Amino acid sequence: MQDQSIELRIKEIYEQLSPTQQKLASCILNHQGDIATYSATELSKLAGVSKSAVTRLLQRLGYRDFGEVKKQVRAARRWGAPIAQKIPEGEPLSNIFQDYVKCDQANIQKTLEAIDPKNYQTAVQWISQAQKVYIIGYRNNHALGLHLRQQLTQCRANVSLLPVPGQTLGEEVASFTKEDVVIIMGIRRRPAWLKNLMSTLKLNGIQLIYITDHADVNPHEVSDLHFSCVVRGVSAFDSYASVMNLISMIANSVYQESYNEAHVRIQKIESTYQILNELDMAALNNGASLDDMDE
Repeated sequence: MQDQSIELRIKEIYEQLSPTQQKLASCILNHQGDIATYSATELSKLAGVSKSAVTRLLQRLGYRDFGEVKKQVRAARRWGAPIAQKIPEGEPLSNIFQDYVKCDQANIQKTLEAIDPKNYQTAVQWISQAQKVYIIGYRNNHALGLHLRQQLTQCRANVSLLPVPGQTLGEEVASFTKEDVVIIMGIRRRPAWLKNLMSTLKLNGIQLIYITDHADVNPHEVSDLHFSCVVRGVSAFDSYASVMNLISMIANSVYQESYNEAHVRIQKIESTYQILNELDMAALNNGASLDDMDE
């Protein structure tokens, strides 16, 4: 355990921890980007636990004290600015390329294997039947949410991405109803307050789907349905291949779930494209065959 990050150490024993220790462990994971800037006292106040609880948890995780944790985080900088080892001189680019291929393939496989088919079907039904669909995402999650919104809006109406640039969430959240579904994009590094928002929505009976990452150890506490994507990359940055794959699956499943209505909507969209002359319709309608690509 000595060489493991605090993230992996917590994941290995999380289910064995007491409720107080789980609360503290979750606080550490949810403040990954700032953990090296806190003192043990500040961390205890942030988590709402005693300082002795911090000491006991860190000892259980194999650390001598909080200073050792901060030293490890600063050195690894796992949750700070991305870093990567320099590629050895003379290493063929083809080898590096294969590392990326294998990593993305493994991430997608692990992500899909962890999905409960019943939960997946429930999520698809919620999205298909909801009066309105709201997608919330910050930082990189905003771009992921934008892609999900773009796919879903071709299958159904009333799909919104939040927050609107320059605006806060309060006005929007006040409009949510139990007939709506909210999809939270929460791939790390997410805002520290995001789970407070999810807890509030859950208490208010809002149907909530949480798309997160494999390092989030307690997504079930704040969401009705959650899907954990493996995003570990081979270099400086995380890989979102598994997230994009899940988005594609969800959009296609929603289309199949409401096929008749979705098909009519897509036909209307196609007609609008032609009227507005927004797209290259020849390329859109005909596409490029595999034979054309070989030429």
